[in-house]
Amino acid sequence: MDNKRLKDPIYGYIEIPKNYMEEIVDTAVFQRLRRVIQTSYSPLYASAVHNRFVHSLGVYHLGEIAVESLCREIIKKNIYKDCLEIQKIKEIFLAACLLHDVGHAPFSHTGEEFYKDENLSVQRLHERLIEVIGQDGIEKEQLEKDFLEKLKKDGAAPHEIMSAIVGLKEFYGLKCFENPADREFFARCITGYTYSYAEGRRKKEIQNCIIGMLNGKIIDVDKLDYLKRDAYITGFDTVNIDYERLLMALTIVKEEGKYELAYGKGAVSIIENVAYAHDAERKWIQNHPVVLYESYLIHHMIACLNEKLATDGRTLLSEESLSVEGHKLKNIRISLLSDDDIIHLFKNVYHDELGMEFFERRKRRHPVWKSEAEYDAYFNELIPGGKIRDDFDQIMKNLAGYLTKSTDTCVVNNALLRKLKKDVKDVDAIDETKEEDENYAESIRLQKKTKSGMLQMVKNLKKYADEKGLLFDFVVVKASQFESNFGKDDFEKIKIVFPSLKEGDDDYIVRFGDVASPLHGNERKRDHFFYLFYNKKLKKGAKGDADIDLREFSRYLMLNS
Repeated sequence: MDNKRLKDPIYGYIEIPKNYMEEIVDTAVFQRLRRVIQTSYSPLYASAVHNRFVHSLGVYHLGEIAVESLCREIIKKNIYKDCLEIQKIKEIFLAACLLHDVGHAPFSHTGEEFYKDENLSVQRLHERLIEVIGQDGIEKEQLEKDFLEKLKKDGAAPHEIMSAIVGLKEFYGLKCFENPADREFFARCITGYTYSYAEGRRKKEIQNCIIGMLNGKIIDVDKLDYLKRDAYITGFDTVNIDYERLLMALTIVKEEGKYELAYGKGAVSIIENVAYAHDAERKWIQNHPVVLYESYLIHHMIACLNEKLATDGRTLLSEESLSVEGHKLKNIRISLLSDDDIIHLFKNVYHDELGMEFFERRKRRHPVWKSEAEYDAYFNELIPGGKIRDDFDQIMKNLAGYLTKSTDTCVVNNALLRKLKKDVKDVDAIDETKEEDENYAESIRLQKKTKSGMLQMVKNLKKYADEKGLLFDFVVVKASQFESNFGKDDFEKIKIVFPSLKEGDDDYIVRFGDVASPLHGNERKRDHFFYLFYNKKLKKGAKGDADIDLREFSRYLMLNS
């Protein structure tokens, strides 16, 4: 098969079949990914402007190495004898590698939340995916049941479902999509939805192993590429990941009558390095306050545009907006939606003062604390891990949720103070003792406690700002508490194969946790964390330094909340 060679700074040359270049890569739908930024890291690392296009090529390259390695093992061990079927599985998998991000929203993960419906659910996306797969009869019923179970347990990300939809809809004519079963396998590769019903069990087990190479719980070719690429582009060097050695160590093993993905013993050190690299990027870049604040601004811009343009049940971030044909929203034609469109529309058509901070960085608010470690150091000082800290965390969690649901922004200012005062007055007017429904009465009591706690926190922030001559202008941004991969059960259960020295004996299969026991992740104390941002501009006539003394500030808030 003729290939086209593309130069890549990470892997040297990437070879892609000419038919995939012509039928996929060179299309407008795929080229759109050149204008969808890979990460939100650029405010922290100025060179981090790589896009989903180059990432997708990288995932294809790694996917080819991985699937060739695994299929050699399948043939060598005589696990599956239908070579034509194996070849088709490989072709569909590689198409999925190339198209796994084709449905990504503008600004990647920041925008994908807007693919959800009004109930913040992806069920409609699931229904649309089943529709484009094209199953019918009993097969459709099984698929609907299986996808519903997956949605309840650990549903795919919105961009994964949308990528499967766009991939199947826009590239329906690919030879490897010739029947519903093939299209279903493609969708499962992208969403990570492994097969769970028993018909054709041997083939399904092999397909599940291959699905895990693109969308696995701990290691897959998608994660490998972004770890390698992000480190290279940002210059944030952690540990070396020998991806070739890792992927060449892929194998398949049978345990308790079931075939599953595993790694040869030579991959142990690299698996550790993947976990280290992922932890470092997650903790020190993704959770950095500058990165989170930029994402907050972008989220606000997209929300603003979506509200202004949505009409007749059609929204800005939708399947139609990603297509070449596009659609019209308020007489504005939207097609091949990318970062460029969000910037243009917000800057030139609809804008507000908050969103304009994206363009003028000197006007941005600054984080009071700059890392989770700094936050813990100061806010644990009074009673480490005690009730004061727990109560304070809960109030801030409530406030962050209230701001998201009840306001257009996450800004703590006089407008929020007035709104909270009214809410507290309204809920205090309800006499819960007269309620016959005890559950309802208890919910009223909880509302009173929650809203009064938030009001007191906002009053304290205002009082502190007034005393220091600062503007009463804070932003609360919620973040996920860091959780190490080393602490995840799925990481511990990765299968490692130690070959037997005696011919005819079975290989020795162990869990990764058994051979890397010194590595353990601490259990998370809480699932939430937040940053507080403030305006460094002093009030008119105020004198002094706009910098906040974090130790003084933390004691002030915790003792007065």
